[in-house]
Amino acid sequence: MEFNLRDKIDDQFKVVEKHRGGMGLLYVVLDDFSQKRFAVKTLKEEGLEDRQMINRFAAEARTWMNVATHPNVVQAIICRQIDGQPFLFLEYVEGTDLQALLETEAPLAVAQALDYAVQFARGMAHVHNSAPPGSSVGIVHRDIKPANLMITRSGAIKITDFGLAKAYGTSTRLTPSATGMGTYNYMPPEQFVDASSADRTSDIYSFGVVMYQALTGVLPFAGANLGALMNNILHKDPPPPGRRNPDVPPDLDAVVLRCLAKRRDGRYQRFEEVLADLTRVARELARGNARFACGGCGFLSTQRYATCHVCSGRMQPVAGAVQSADELFAAVEVGPDGEMVTTAPTEGPASAAGPVAAPDAEALYNEGVRLREGGDLRQALAKLREAHEADPASTTIRAALDEVALAYAHSKRKRAADAQVYNWPMYRCSVVRTGYTPEHVLPPLGQRWQYRVGTWVFGAPALSEGVTFVGGRQEQAGRYGRLCAIDRKGNLLWETSTGYEVNSCPAIVEGRDLYVGLERKLTCLDARTGAIRWELLTGDVIQSSPAVWRNIVCVGSQDGAVYAADAATGRGLWAFRTEMGVLSSPTIWKGSVFIGSRDHNLHALMAESGARLWTFMTGDEVVATPAYVHGTVIVGSLDHRVYCIDAASGKKRWEFRADGPIESSPAVAGGLVYVGSRDRHIYALDAATGQRRWAFATGDWVQSSPAVSGGVVYCGSHDGSLYGLEAETGAQVWKWDLGGEVRSSPAVSAGVVAVGCNDGYVYCFSQR
Repeated sequence: MEFNLRDKIDDQFKVVEKHRGGMGLLYVVLDDFSQKRFAVKTLKEEGLEDRQMINRFAAEARTWMNVATHPNVVQAIICRQIDGQPFLFLEYVEGTDLQALLETEAPLAVAQALDYAVQFARGMAHVHNSAPPGSSVGIVHRDIKPANLMITRSGAIKITDFGLAKAYGTSTRLTPSATGMGTYNYMPPEQFVDASSADRTSDIYSFGVVMYQALTGVLPFAGANLGALMNNILHKDPPPPGRRNPDVPPDLDAVVLRCLAKRRDGRYQRFEEVLADLTRVARELARGNARFACGGCGFLSTQRYATCHVCSGRMQPVAGAVQSADELFAAVEVGPDGEMVTTAPTEGPASAAGPVAAPDAEALYNEGVRLREGGDLRQALAKLREAHEADPASTTIRAALDEVALAYAHSKRKRAADAQVYNWPMYRCSVVRTGYTPEHVLPPLGQRWQYRVGTWVFGAPALSEGVTFVGGRQEQAGRYGRLCAIDRKGNLLWETSTGYEVNSCPAIVEGRDLYVGLERKLTCLDARTGAIRWELLTGDVIQSSPAVWRNIVCVGSQDGAVYAADAATGRGLWAFRTEMGVLSSPTIWKGSVFIGSRDHNLHALMAESGARLWTFMTGDEVVATPAYVHGTVIVGSLDHRVYCIDAASGKKRWEFRADGPIESSPAVAGGLVYVGSRDRHIYALDAATGQRRWAFATGDWVQSSPAVSGGVVYCGSHDGSLYGLEAETGAQVWKWDLGGEVRSSPAVSAGVVAVGCNDGYVYCFSQR
């Protein structure tokens, strides 16, 4: 049986990715019980009718499972028969493979190639020494090639695909005698002559080919056809790697050429010998010719890239590397439009040599206190953050950090007193939905006013020209929804009632046109009077919040469609149908619309036509709204994960796993992603890598979406509080207890923070 996306294998493992091979299938599944991902191999339906194929699959499973756990080998977990079909469950590796990396960057920096080679040699030494039950000999892989070397996002090599492996010294009756094993370019001479004779030195030869390719960017042997390739492998000698890449030292040339010896007795006999020589060369070489390093996984490169090809982390110049002035990377911050804004480069860029010993926490604390007393709050805050990182358990350091963070926020508020005022005219502030405003509205805040909308307020308010627009639910027979416009003093300007609660956040254009979902209709009103200008009927209730781009207004509906209408007339332009309801709100950037659906997918569409650009599948419903920033789309899913997707290709860059479903929409500012989860936490993640920077525990679910202003993150919780957190550390700098759960998302504009509450009120707070 063949499974499709969202099907469940054995009623437990949800298929989230599917890949087809020659005779096999590879699924990526999400376990309902553990919420972990696994890779699952099985046969295609035609393979299930071939007894030889079934036997070969069983042999692969037995061999792989006999390889004991090792950090450089993909672990085989269990092989199960489900309804007569074999399934091999494997460790899921988040990252890339060496083949994909070499297609992007070849040759690799010598030091980086050496690092991968050392890890691989460790893993293969383990494989060769893993003896199946009843045998005293180890396992030979027989298909070593770049595609079978996975690279995790932390930079670890993991060897995979033991489909051709065998116990050394056993026969290969399952393989036709005239057929060689492995991929031709990487096969040693003996495998062209007698496939069954492959031994440990055969794997060492294939490893030599991979090393040669990584160091030079080309294969040691080529040929116009298979016959020519075989002749070259059998009879020709390759030039030393150093002749093709002058950065390769002679000692490394010697290691690679010994691996590539034609005769087995001329090669290394064990990977332990290879590892010893590689380790010696690596110690002598250090970083070699690498000029840039990833701050996340430590990947080294000779070429300049903004982000790492392995983990998507930020690439930085290697300390001491020779480089021109224009190759220095500037520090980057995220602007309100979702693009990077360059600033001056910092001194002493981080090195990828490895972690430095933790500094003395007490000394850092004392220095921070001294700076605070001297009035240098910014430097004091930096030192206390370092002290907290060195000793997270110290309550004294944490208390001082919180105190200085609040004082620094106060000082920034004073400096920003004359700053420009910005509107927050739609959900998440703008069409890129980053939840960020350049305006500084900083604690301490006091309540300016509160206005009773009805029974509850789930939706987020929008702020435009000093007016707060917000919807909610009221208990009035036949008129359960209410949309209000409220002035700066908390007085009602106008209202309109509907037959269904209003959870859609309005979008206001130039303080004149207001777009919102009312019942089943996308509605345009006069923002000044509440008079209806036009309506577009959809097939079900609209809880999505509209986005307006040029002359197009987009919104999702619970009928499963995404609609686009002419913003001036309401004429329908197109509708794109998903497979389930759409609660997510559209994000728009340069003609592309990004929106989630309860069908588990994030969809990318063309704004002008609604044509599909790509679809990315998660493990559960996507009700959160995505944020666009610097070529990526970041979104949460009910599968407990936050995903970062390449906006152009739809390919995943990273994912972060929380301990509960994600309904909160992410905010992005200053290189960090802020998001809430039902696991009661507000998280800060590195926008480049997805690594957690901090987590703040609230008292209940966090469905509210954060808003960022002046280095402070505002977010509500079901525990009934609205929090203000220091953006860089997560330190609480302000808190206000409201009269009910805070599911609504705060909006920040004109010196105020507004938020709805499940007690039926909308609250407005201003700077004291």
